Amino acid sequence: MDKQYTEVLVGCYGKEDSACIHWLKIHAESGKIKRLGGQDGIANPSFLVKHPVKNRVYAVSEVENGEVVCYELDDENHCLKEEDRLPTHGGPCYAEVSGCGKYLFVSNYSRAGVVVYALNENGGLQEEVEYIAFTSANNQASHIHTVRQIPETSFVIMTDIGKSKLCIYQWDEKQMRLLPSQSITIPEKVGPRHIAFHPDMPMLYVVNEYQSSVFVYKYAESSASIQCIQEIETVHDLKNYGAEIQYFDGKLITSNRGADSLTLFRVREDGRLEKENSIPVSGEWPRHFCSNQLINNQLFVCNQNSNNITVLRQKNDTYSMTNDTFTIQKPVCIIGI
Repeated sequence: MDKQYTEVLVGCYGKEDSACIHWLKIHAESGKIKRLGGQDGIANPSFLVKHPVKNRVYAVSEVENGEVVCYELDDENHCLKEEDRLPTHGGPCYAEVSGCGKYLFVSNYSRAGVVVYALNENGGLQEEVEYIAFTSANNQASHIHTVRQIPETSFVIMTDIGKSKLCIYQWDEKQMRLLPSQSITIPEKVGPRHIAFHPDMPMLYVVNEYQSSVFVYKYAESSASIQCIQEIETVHDLKNYGAEIQYFDGKLITSNRGADSLTLFRVREDGRLEKENSIPVSGEWPRHFCSNQLINNQLFVCNQNSNNITVLRQKNDTYSMTNDTFTIQKPVCIIGI
């Protein structure tokens, strides 16, 4: 790929007969965006993830009877070639490839649960190997929003936004089972949503949807034991709903729906956070974002309710808006490819 450009995939809310995954090209200097292609045949592809090694992308279809779809990336023609699709037992909203690259974890928000799929040697969906349901006839409160493998461990952490708790399981590859390890309850109506990890220390960060805050946890590398060491505010707005959280080059960034901004935190040497500032995104309901750090340190933000993608450029250790915006219907996820 030309280093003067970044290519991304954007997942959008929309119907199956319309193109809801878009292949875009963004100029690293000007920030101008051009659409190269699109993919229909999937409804509400609200979360996308790329295999770290193989030329495959996975999209969840966030509908009542959801699916996960595997695509091969056709770089020459800027299109996605569907390979496989499998049911998820509910309404999925998140996916992550395991550290070893052999499995795909998917979380269901509605009919809460987590599904594990084995991947073949090319990264394709092979089969479902594990499924854990978090709901029963008399227990419908759980909503699993995120499932992530704790780096360099066999443990998997999930956010239950409905019950305001973190669930930790150990992935037993030999048995292909998720074994319960511990459950961490946090204050009611906080709504833990997404998780980011520190790249060098055993620290994880949880952005909360209902409380405009981030919880900082320190975990033991050899076990699933974790301890909350800090709680820090994102924005003052009462009607604000945190969405995404990511670590970029010594900073932690959250997206704020309602405040319509990104909040930047400096990550201190001990892993704790120090709030720097919040930056307007020139859009409404910023849900997800990604960076092209290797080129020009830009941020690309999906603004769901204003139907646009906006571009921020790093300058003097912070980010500022550019004049570039791209109209696209209900964008909710963006990843580099």
